[in-house]
Amino acid sequence: MKQKNVILMVVAVGCGLVAAFLTSQMSAKGQVEQVEVVVAAKDLPVGTMITRDDLKDEKIVKIKKVPKDGLPPQVVTNKEDLIDKRLSRPVRVEETFNPQDLSKGGAITLPDGYDMVSFQIGVGNAAAGFIGPGSRVNVNATLRLGNKTHAFPLLVNMLVVAVDTQTTYSKDGTFPSMNTVSFAVKEKQALLLSLAKSRGCSLELMLRHPSKSATADENYNIDDVIKLLSSATDKAEIKGGIGSDEQPKEKEPVKPEVKPEVKPETVSPPPVAPTPVVKIETKKILIAKRDIAPNTDVTADLVKEAFELTELPASFAPNAVGDLSPAYGKQFKTGVATGQWVTPAMVDSVLKPAPQFTAVYPKPEVQPETKPETKPETTPMQPTPVQPSEVKPVKVRKYHDVALHDAKGTVIHRYEEVEPGKWKKVKELTAEQAAKEAAQAEKDAK
Repeated sequence: MKQKNVILMVVAVGCGLVAAFLTSQMSAKGQVEQVEVVVAAKDLPVGTMITRDDLKDEKIVKIKKVPKDGLPPQVVTNKEDLIDKRLSRPVRVEETFNPQDLSKGGAITLPDGYDMVSFQIGVGNAAAGFIGPGSRVNVNATLRLGNKTHAFPLLVNMLVVAVDTQTTYSKDGTFPSMNTVSFAVKEKQALLLSLAKSRGCSLELMLRHPSKSATADENYNIDDVIKLLSSATDKAEIKGGIGSDEQPKEKEPVKPEVKPEVKPETVSPPPVAPTPVVKIETKKILIAKRDIAPNTDVTADLVKEAFELTELPASFAPNAVGDLSPAYGKQFKTGVATGQWVTPAMVDSVLKPAPQFTAVYPKPEVQPETKPETKPETTPMQPTPVQPSEVKPVKVRKYHDVALHDAKGTVIHRYEEVEPGKWKKVKELTAEQAAKEAAQAEKDAK
């Protein structure tokens, strides 16, 4: 019995030692070292400025204890380090602040290898003014080619450097009266933006979500966008620009010995240009130089100051208007964006373009020098015969009549062909006058 009791005592002591060891380990795990850090009290967007007044309450930032082992390598532990600093990236609620995401004074600087370009845009086309320095945006474009309208991303994931002359966010975090936006761009991106404005594209900015990564733009190709801006009759290309995904490269010295020698026998004759089959008909249209708000009165001063007359192929802008004088006193119903041409639908049903053209062939005019001189010995009954060599060919002039209809009636604008494919306006007629001249020309031709 004594030996059995000894064994039981040994087992009991062993169990006690094991229990004591496990208890000590559990107590050690429960004592995790914690530190106080500064975290966001709410979601803070990029560009947020933190002032001393923002630290008086916990509406912007607050102090929180977190395990030391789970902290990032760099965190802000003192609220004073956030005074007069601007966020260069968004910070979520309960998230710590990284000193590298804070900039003094809030100025956005250009990244290495980038330049800055600006263009005019209104609040209505810039996410209602919520776009500001440090934001990432897409530049979306709308373009009409022939009978098709194309909408596509012109530039993607662009860094906004400044709004107007402001390189920091305002206290309210918005820009309700912006006029210009500046981007950090590569040279090819800047040239593409200039090309889109010259082609009359309607542009607007899309504010990207902060969590949207660059992989979302993997299907974007700047060369495909350049091809989209071309038409069958009006080609578009960019020369000399560095691509959006390329870095500037130093030019390598040209070695004279690597230049190919041109031998006389290998020189091929220049290609012969094909004979043009059809002349491209052009028309002059009005294009807005700035944004024009809806319900703006159409006046001569407004047309002179806010529009420019541009010549484009007629098939490129079939519904565009080149003369707004019949609409004076009316209003733009929908407004006109910068670079957009005017169509009859934008005005109160005054302008009605007449794409049809009526060819009028008047009576051939005989030049004064072709009249034979009257000699004294010639009687009225015996006219002096005219030799074939004395008769000069008669130049037949071609005319086009363009009809414009308004509430007062129809006005015929007559154009004369001064050179092959070039026309000049010679006079304006009423519908009755044009009909009389056409009837007279038909009568004279018989």
